[in-house]
Amino acid sequence: MKKSIKYIGALALTMALAGSCNERDFLTQTDPNRITETNFWKDESSLSMALAATYSPLRLPLYGYWGAFTGVQDINAMGDDVFTIPGEEAGTWAIASYTNDENNSDAADIFDRTYQCIHRANLILARIDKVPIDAAKKEIYIAEAKFLRGLSYFILASNWGAVPLRTEPVETTNAYAASCASKDEVWQQVISDLSAAKDKLPVKRDPKEQGRATSGAAIGFLGKAYLYMENYPQAEATLTLLTQAPYSYGLVDNFEDNFTDANEFNKESIFEWVCAPLGDPYGPWGAETANSPMFNYIPQFIGPPAGGGWFKYVPSNYLVSQFVKEPRPAGSDTKFDKRMYATLMWKYSTLGEADNTFYDNKTFDDLWGSARAKILRLYPDTKLDTTTNGRFLIKKYTGAWRNVANADNYWGATPSTANYRVMRFAEVLLMRAEAATRNGHTGVALADINQIRTRAGLAPKTAADLPGADQLIAEIDHQKLLEMFYEQNRIYDLRRWNKSAAQLASILTAREKQGANTFKAKHYVLPIPARELNANPKATQNDLWK
Repeated sequence: MKKSIKYIGALALTMALAGSCNERDFLTQTDPNRITETNFWKDESSLSMALAATYSPLRLPLYGYWGAFTGVQDINAMGDDVFTIPGEEAGTWAIASYTNDENNSDAADIFDRTYQCIHRANLILARIDKVPIDAAKKEIYIAEAKFLRGLSYFILASNWGAVPLRTEPVETTNAYAASCASKDEVWQQVISDLSAAKDKLPVKRDPKEQGRATSGAAIGFLGKAYLYMENYPQAEATLTLLTQAPYSYGLVDNFEDNFTDANEFNKESIFEWVCAPLGDPYGPWGAETANSPMFNYIPQFIGPPAGGGWFKYVPSNYLVSQFVKEPRPAGSDTKFDKRMYATLMWKYSTLGEADNTFYDNKTFDDLWGSARAKILRLYPDTKLDTTTNGRFLIKKYTGAWRNVANADNYWGATPSTANYRVMRFAEVLLMRAEAATRNGHTGVALADINQIRTRAGLAPKTAADLPGADQLIAEIDHQKLLEMFYEQNRIYDLRRWNKSAAQLASILTAREKQGANTFKAKHYVLPIPARELNANPKATQNDLWK
């Protein structure tokens, strides 16, 4: 259970070994009352603490790639499925509007936290031979460290491409200097680490260890890496492993169960971050201590003020239009795709259904009224359409499902503890469908698509409906947009499916994406942060940004 995962939050003892904001800050402590190189690596408990510290940079509630303030906020802002409210954080707005540069602090924070994870994984791999431990357990610790390193390089390859490749701990200032490996070399490191991890990690974890990586998580990200590399045969073969024994993944009946605390670690979950009522929810942001918070702060950033949120996004016109384009079959219990009711909030009567209430029985008009002042900032530059289909707010990842007052406010009485699902089996199916289509295995692709459609309450598609690869890919695009909304996937799909800057800029413009007029080829990647270039004399800026 999540209350048993305190080991993931028990970080204080390893911070002296793991460095601070970046690995170049590695220090060797000499105080005999503190943890040092000579007294730390002594038994399995030291490995557990070191591993906890290695997970930490990626799952910090506010910083890093899955942090509510930087990664979740900024990566999602680049897609065509949300409009970002202007006048909030300058770093986020620059990324959302494609006006960012190498001095963007948000992107630099993701970069630094990711390398922090790599450094800590490298420390474990370099020191584990000092620890007396059963050989079988040692293999699992090694595999887990490689999984986290591979996952980190996956983030770097996806966002920056060519970056410094470090597979040994950095323990001196001089050792920090490293030239940027090619994008292909970084992807090969991802493949190497995740391949090694999948062969040694357990299929399932003991209930007290839920939240730690499994072989299924390694396979899922390995298949995703192959897909991003456009190695479609390997992608399909790898992802297929998750559809057969010894794995028993599937789709949960209720789509919304993936975004609440009601059904965590369910059969759809491939990998998820543990959130729990542990630590100080009001402590300093980004701190890593034994009392670090493990709450879920994403609702705070998305939810409307009437629910206690800061309200930084609205769903884009394009997303709404795609949700309403295909009503469910006559006689269904809802008019539209089931996912729409878990993803968005609106005044149901506008679209011909009985109205609903949210949070502590607030009407949609209450929610919209509380957000109106911020919504007005969108105009005149962002053309939010509130007339064609009505007005919409985001529900997914908020606390609206709880129907309690102030549910999105982490300073409130009941801050969220819903786990964050990093990868779901639904994504696996859609990724395999894409790879299978590219490989000419249209039957496999159609079956995977129909699993997603059926759960959403939509009629299955036939081969006559989707007769060729172009039609299948278009349906996969459509389903990924609706299924994976706000799950840090959209911008990567847009880049992969639209190879030229002119083509992608045209699509972003047609979909009224903020910053479409400033989008250039360089925005296929993020620039290497200036502070990395200043600290690392061998690093060079990405070619697209020179």
